[in-house]
Amino acid sequence: MRRFIFCLMVWTGLLLFPQFILAQPAPAERAKLIEEAKKEGKVVVYAAYSTADANAFKAAFEKKYPFIQFEYFRAGKDKLLARYLTEVKAGRFFPDVYQSSIFPVMTLQQRGLLGKHNSPERGAYADAFKDKEGYWTAAYVNAMTVAYNTRLVKPDEVPKSYQDLLLPKWKGKLGMDLNKTEWYVAMLQMMGEEKGKKYMEALSRQDIQPRDGNTITGQLLVAGEFPLVVSQYPTSVEELKKLGAPIEWVALQPHFVYSIVIGVTAKNSHPAAGRLFVDFVISEEGQKVMRSLSRVPARKDVLPDPPRLIQGHKLLVVNPASSEDYNRYNNEYHKLFR
Repeated sequence: MRRFIFCLMVWTGLLLFPQFILAQPAPAERAKLIEEAKKEGKVVVYAAYSTADANAFKAAFEKKYPFIQFEYFRAGKDKLLARYLTEVKAGRFFPDVYQSSIFPVMTLQQRGLLGKHNSPERGAYADAFKDKEGYWTAAYVNAMTVAYNTRLVKPDEVPKSYQDLLLPKWKGKLGMDLNKTEWYVAMLQMMGEEKGKKYMEALSRQDIQPRDGNTITGQLLVAGEFPLVVSQYPTSVEELKKLGAPIEWVALQPHFVYSIVIGVTAKNSHPAAGRLFVDFVISEEGQKVMRSLSRVPARKDVLPDPPRLIQGHKLLVVNPASSEDYNRYNNEYHKLFR
């Protein structure tokens, strides 16, 4: 609990007082890094990207550094991890940079597959969104909220707490994205393992309608397949609202967030270009690219659009230590709700 309160106070305080000291690299060091990256001429990124994210960062990075070719491989977080571990086992080390959910990245760190890069840009990040040793920094954060169809749920019916999801009126009417094991972990972190698992067992008796993926879950919510989803990205809800969809989100308290993090690999072919790309992603410029993609920037001085995606909430940041038990949590989650 102390860890959660500390993260909350730091994040809130820095939003109120956004002036902070950001360490800047010495000009000579920066010039040397750029020159080394220029000689390498390429950076290879493995990321749990969408196609839009990949293309946007390719365009932005190559515009800033036209002498570096940006190559990437994209896949879902689990498939991406499986591919990389298979390649490592075969002695092949293709990516210079790895970006994914905190859980698979922690797996790489624990196996010695991440390298340290204490970028000067990390000074603009709260402690909850970077590790102490320089292995990873949050590229952006995902919030997880309740979403509902405004034509099917009246304003006074919207859940005000997680306990409200257990009310009889919601039986058979709740959708769920089974790709969000992070939501399950956050619930256990908030309630404690014993109480949290009892809550999940009770929720499973609500005849949940599971789906695989945030996009399809949101589309079915808009179509009226179910009136409410228990774990949806509010950023995707905001995008659907722009299209006129009858959908809204509500942040139950605490507001769950987890990090999509980025770091350099321990063994690669383009180490300087990899460090330069990480610097770019977590820089103010890179975080504004994230915001343009409807992501929630993790950097203190770049607020999301709209700001209420983060501001005004009690945040619970999913604890990276949970990665040690990720497979167990993932199995429990799917066994209960599949």
